[in-house]
Amino acid sequence: MRTPESVSFFLLFLYMSFCTSFLCALIPVSSASVLSLMICICILAVIYTYRVRGRKAKNAIVIAHTSYMIATFWRANILLAITTFIGLLYMLVMVDYGPLELCTTPLFKAFNSGHVQAFQKILSFCGELIVEKNRVNLQIVGLIAFLPIFLYVLWRCVRGSMLLAFCRT
Repeated sequence: MRTPESVSFFLLFLYMSFCTSFLCALIPVSSASVLSLMICICILAVIYTYRVRGRKAKNAIVIAHTSYMIATFWRANILLAITTFIGLLYMLVMVDYGPLELCTTPLFKAFNSGHVQAFQKILSFCGELIVEKNRVNLQIVGLIAFLPIFLYVLWRCVRGSMLLAFCRT
């Protein structure tokens, strides 16, 4: 049987791993593999939380806090879908399509002629040009999509940790 202190420490560890994985997923990095790894860690933390809740069904504190973490995960994902859609709408309205007009003719010519390397070079150049022309809009979309989730998960993890601390006393 675990002592209340070890259960509290274990729950605090779950809060820290859950919050850290969400926050690390929001760090802007150039590699999509790192982002995927952070998302996997978050999903694994939630799966483990489901398992802990199932095994520790006798302890009301564990049930309450694991249910709280699971609800945080699902609500954050719903919020992510909503904010991503809002960010997409913002981009559709505010994006500068000028670079696309410059690139379409060379891209079609390279594609139709079968020159894969030329197509890739033009596509790379056009992608960099589009990102450069829309850098501010992309940053705004990042704020629209991720800032609410960041604040929500941070608030829920801090609140859950505080509730856990008050529950011990």
